[in-house]
Amino acid sequence: MPDRYTLASAFVDLVLERSVLAAMVARPDEAAAMVPRLTPELFPEAQILYEAVMTGMTGEQPMPTIEDAPATDLAAAVQALENLYGRRLVADLIQDAAQELPRAPSATDLVARLDGQLTRLRERIEAPTAAQAQPLTALIPQVLQEVTARRQAIQEGRTTVGVPTSLLSLDRLLGGFQPGVHALGAEPGQGKTTLALQVAITNAAAGIPVLLVNFEESLIRLTLKALCAKAGKEAKRFLDGFGNPADLESVAREYEASLAPLHLLQGNSRLTPVQVKAAALQLMRQFQQPCCLIIVDYLQSWAATRQNDKDFRLVVSSLMGELRAVALELDSPVLVICSQNRQGQGSSKLTSLKESGDLEYAADTVMFLVANEKRSPVSPARAVDLMVKKNRFGDQGEIPLTFFPALGKFLEADG
Repeated sequence: MPDRYTLASAFVDLVLERSVLAAMVARPDEAAAMVPRLTPELFPEAQILYEAVMTGMTGEQPMPTIEDAPATDLAAAVQALENLYGRRLVADLIQDAAQELPRAPSATDLVARLDGQLTRLRERIEAPTAAQAQPLTALIPQVLQEVTARRQAIQEGRTTVGVPTSLLSLDRLLGGFQPGVHALGAEPGQGKTTLALQVAITNAAAGIPVLLVNFEESLIRLTLKALCAKAGKEAKRFLDGFGNPADLESVAREYEASLAPLHLLQGNSRLTPVQVKAAALQLMRQFQQPCCLIIVDYLQSWAATRQNDKDFRLVVSSLMGELRAVALELDSPVLVICSQNRQGQGSSKLTSLKESGDLEYAADTVMFLVANEKRSPVSPARAVDLMVKKNRFGDQGEIPLTFFPALGKFLEADG
């Protein structure tokens, strides 16, 4: 029986594959610089010959004899193969989606899954080019450009090269939240959401757009907490019915402008990192800023909505990887709140991150809020230490904090 027809089979060119391999044999010095791009996926019809040529490139055995005419422009021919490879990947995705459509619970469910697949698809398509080695000296102008921009930021009065963390000692330690993924873990009740909201309010006041993706509370309650934290009022009084609505209305008018860059996004099972990226881009355009602070509260809750009988640990790791891709593509920081496993609660061990997997490796910084029973601030305040256990941007450290749960605020213990 003939092989099942696939859309991808329309994007194969054996003549082109052999011409590239012939050029590698004829001009090995030129081909050597392109070896990282010449992956097996580019040669679906000439796999055996490809393996022979690659082995020949290493000198382990003589190069094979190829009678085909070598490609005149090797770089252009390789790019053409990469284009065909990308089209095969897209064709496979389209065909799989068409076959899945009758079985999908709903169209929105299928679209949500396709969003994640498209993100991974883009990474696979771009991988051959991204893998090409670059001379260090060629990157020096980019390094000088970045260093100059950071120097200018400090000279203009900014205290950090990244976005502010709301805590001066943490700003000094991290240089602010720089582009990348920053994980914040703690056991329940230690103020993870409160600190994240404080960071969001601080950045909004500085004119930096903030997208807070929330899976834990209603957006109404988060808005109330933000208003009360900004004004130093107790949100619980308003929730219990003892707060005067007129006072809250006055607060809203006073702080409306400084809170305008802060946007809330309710998380659900259909939300994908691609949609988060799109929302962040929209805010960057709206406020004409080069970056956007993205906050996810919290990672494991989001992963639980995407499990679908898959291994939960793999889902968490995959989601973290997708968020890291968003951070790098937008050149923006992503603050990810994480829960701790039961054995690690109350500690600051990297392995305590629930379903940690590769979380401690994927994150650029990892921080923990840990109760400190040795310090005794005046009740109802609580002593909490912010432990920076991983920091790609500098040193690790410990920052003593005082947590005011009723006011939704953290202060440095000596502040």
